[in-house]
Amino acid sequence: MAAIAVFSLVAVLGAGPGAGAEADGTAAIPERLACLARHYRLTPMLEHGAWVAELPGGARVPWSDGRRKTFEQRLNSPDLQDIFLIPYRAGPIRTVEIENEDPGRIRVEPLFVATYGGPSTVAAQQIRVRFLGMPVRVHRKIAPALARVAERIARARQADAGLGRFLRKLAGGFAARKIAGTDRTSAHAFGIAIDLDKSQSDYWRWQKHSPLHWRNRFPQAIVEAFEAEGFIWGGRWFHYDTMHFEYRPELFGPPCREPVSAVSDTGSR
Repeated sequence: MAAIAVFSLVAVLGAGPGAGAEADGTAAIPERLACLARHYRLTPMLEHGAWVAELPGGARVPWSDGRRKTFEQRLNSPDLQDIFLIPYRAGPIRTVEIENEDPGRIRVEPLFVATYGGPSTVAAQQIRVRFLGMPVRVHRKIAPALARVAERIARARQADAGLGRFLRKLAGGFAARKIAGTDRTSAHAFGIAIDLDKSQSDYWRWQKHSPLHWRNRFPQAIVEAFEAEGFIWGGRWFHYDTMHFEYRPELFGPPCREPVSAVSDTGSR
């Protein structure tokens, strides 16, 4: 992996959707904050003129902490706006060449805890379901969406029997663990991620040589089935993890999928 990289996304902060003020001058909830409120247990509120998300129990998470951060700092200490920093682009599979173009890897853990449960409660929210005939444990909140994914894949397999080789086994669902090589909690620890067949997958940590080069074997039809139901795909990341699908509906659909800001971060990995 390159030691130093400049990461730049073209977008506009404060213009278009989510600008944050109504025409009459009264404060309006930023549209992406309102989007988060549709999918997570939070209440948008103004505090000393700044938007925050109030979580059950009274804890508050800032929409913007006002700090300039490297990508690594955004991963480890994000505000809510950072979630949308890198737009998630569904559609045709493409090679990811920009370092740190990892849409969805920035997660605000208190939102996940408030919505899906913390270390002492999340396990009780997991249910065993059958996905493509195979058992897997996931959070009860995502089970309906996962069932719809299975229906889409079943229809796709009728048109292309070759998809079956990517779906012979599952590599995981709910697992109480950290993200490999970090102290950040994995999406699997909340039961909102599922990994497909490891033997057909590519993962950036398995690459033995630098610089990092994106790789993938999963076909469009499988990716589309998941994305249509609100799951992001780890194959959209420069730090690719192609077996990984994660329920993140806030990253799909206007206004939430629109770019938030222009950044130019220099950092080492």
